[in-house]
Amino acid sequence: MLSKMPNWTRLLTDSVKLGVSANHVIALRMAKLAHGDAAAHAESKLMLDEKVRAAIDANLEAARSIMTGQAHLAPTRALSVYQKRVHKNLSRLSNKR
Repeated sequence: MLSKMPNWTRLLTDSVKLGVSANHVIALRMAKLAHGDAAAHAESKLMLDEKVRAAIDANLEAARSIMTGQAHLAPTRALSVYQKRVHKNLSRLSNKR
């Protein structure tokens, strides 16, 4: 029996897109942090909390995929967690609502 494989081309494309979007978020966050005010402090705390939460959620998604016999979906599902979080931050930081 052949095991299912992840779509590596799509995963690569999605990873590159995520990297570009993440760089935009980093730039926007750095601009906000440069002010050094209370909003900057709140942003730094939020940033740390979000990173820890995203890592936990991505690992849970990957584990869930593996435990339900869909290991081939683990990379895509884990990446999806980060895509959603980065998109949310990009919208929030650039005031696009």
